[in-house]
Amino acid sequence: MRKKLLAFALAAAMALSCVGCSDTAASGGSMVSTGGTSGSATSTATDEPITLTLMDQFVEGEGMTEAFRARLEVFKQEHPNVTIEEETLNTADMGTKVQTLAAADELPDIFQMKGQMAKSFVENGYVMDLTDILSENSEWVDGFRDGVFSNFEIGDGTYAVPYQVTNTFVFYNSALFEQAGITEFPTTWDGLIEACEKLSAAGITPIELGNSPLWPAESVIMSTLGNRCTGDEWYQSLRNNTGSKFTDEEFVLSLQSLYDLAATGAFNSDVNSIDGDAQRAAFMNGQAAIMFDGSWAVSALDANMEDDMKAVVKFAAMPTVEGGKGEAEVITGGSGWGFAVNSKLDESKREVVVDFLTTVVGPEFATQCAMSGVVSAYSADDYTLDESAVMAAQYFEFIDGRRFIPVYDHQLSSGLMDVMQSGLQEILNNTKTAETLAQELQNQYEMENG
Repeated sequence: MRKKLLAFALAAAMALSCVGCSDTAASGGSMVSTGGTSGSATSTATDEPITLTLMDQFVEGEGMTEAFRARLEVFKQEHPNVTIEEETLNTADMGTKVQTLAAADELPDIFQMKGQMAKSFVENGYVMDLTDILSENSEWVDGFRDGVFSNFEIGDGTYAVPYQVTNTFVFYNSALFEQAGITEFPTTWDGLIEACEKLSAAGITPIELGNSPLWPAESVIMSTLGNRCTGDEWYQSLRNNTGSKFTDEEFVLSLQSLYDLAATGAFNSDVNSIDGDAQRAAFMNGQAAIMFDGSWAVSALDANMEDDMKAVVKFAAMPTVEGGKGEAEVITGGSGWGFAVNSKLDESKREVVVDFLTTVVGPEFATQCAMSGVVSAYSADDYTLDESAVMAAQYFEFIDGRRFIPVYDHQLSSGLMDVMQSGLQEILNNTKTAETLAQELQNQYEMENG
């Protein structure tokens, strides 16, 4: 990637939000009312006073907060007539409060909406269709990464502006691979199973996974493995309720592939008893050869892994499955949350809301995020990483130019995710068959969609 500006802030935590995969540094909420300050005002500076209500989750200590605060300050300087009444919540509280306010018809002007909420919020008329706003600002829209709007596209409309991205992929220890006589990371699922057997024979744990929170096997593995088997069209049909079924052979193939991998003893024996922190600790200490994880792990590895380990840890895309319909190099790239606008927004506030969105989310925001080791939904300008940020540099290179595919738990219902996540624990234990879980998912799907 092109590099220029400042040094990488090594101490910054990567805390991107996806369902279940973001630890929060603060709890509760705080209400702040801030008026605009003097500065280089835009054309709205001479307008009548305007108050915007805003609800966000940029709590102190999280990776994107500093970048957001800097851009918010720019907005306020350019709009001295605007007063922002801001409430900041952690991720868990945000999900609950947004839905409570929606039901009470008390949503703020601008708020952060989870992709999983989008369909319901659109059907109930809670959020504004931003299609026209995006069309009017096409040059700004062109700067977003491919695929990041997908969580918020319902029918022909787009209902939120994404600001963050979480990716999932494979970390592997090339030194342990060499120790087991493996020269490169496998590109096929059969090759992965063969590699895991060789690693086991060499006394090495093949794959370390911490699935006690339930979401990792689904979000980190199945969202990609499913696409490797089904391709894009099957999933979009499922999401749009236009014919796809969980019992279709291509999706059953994805469940069976995970079942077969687990049956070889590829995973750590306590796979469903430990969490992500324990998983990463074991991998960083060289106790396992492979780790399925996400972009949120990159800064943790840079901060805590020894230099000799950084030299041998590499990134890879999940292998393809024979008979699968998906592309080989795509990875999940979900924007779990985006800025949504109240459907009942006063028309007099429309212009200033557009200014808020285009000012807060853009190249400057993306660049500051990148320098903290965080990837945003927008493409960053030139920047420089510190030499110690070995994993971050490799990560940015790895994702450059890749197409992103959806994360299941960003878009599918919480009911479906409950069935899938608990069922995958049993798949990993080989106590439930692929066909059984597929039917359970289809039963839940039909109950929800008729």
